[in-house]
Amino acid sequence: MRERIEFFRVAFGTYQTGQMMDAPKVQSIANAIYTTPHFDMRWHLESAIDRTWAQVIYMGLMCVERQLTLGGTMDVTAEADQIKIIASSERPTVAHPGWERLSSELGELPAPADVQFHLLPNIAGAYGFAVEFNHRETITTLTVRRG
Repeated sequence: MRERIEFFRVAFGTYQTGQMMDAPKVQSIANAIYTTPHFDMRWHLESAIDRTWAQVIYMGLMCVERQLTLGGTMDVTAEADQIKIIASSERPTVAHPGWERLSSELGELPAPADVQFHLLPNIAGAYGFAVEFNHRETITTLTVRRG
């Protein structure tokens, strides 16, 4: 329960660049939520990362989770100038409609279960990050780059 609260504090909090989080802490908080029989988490974080990067990773995981309705693998890589989350499933899926919010401004607010699709581009944009999404049958790739 404690990790879930910490996850949401990081995902929905307000931060300034320069606040760091240790890689093992970023991983353990997310693993407490996403390491289940449905999801296999794979991390490629080698050192501490900026808390804004952690926030974008967690928000991205919430988006990718909605794509993997039948479970799958989430592979997370964070480098100095780029975050990449690659989600794969055994069965082909149709892109979740929430992904459209990353490239266009839709007038109406999303359903509560999809609020992360609305928040991710806004949070990333506030930090000067660019968000890209690609979906092909069994693979979904979410890339966030520093502007």
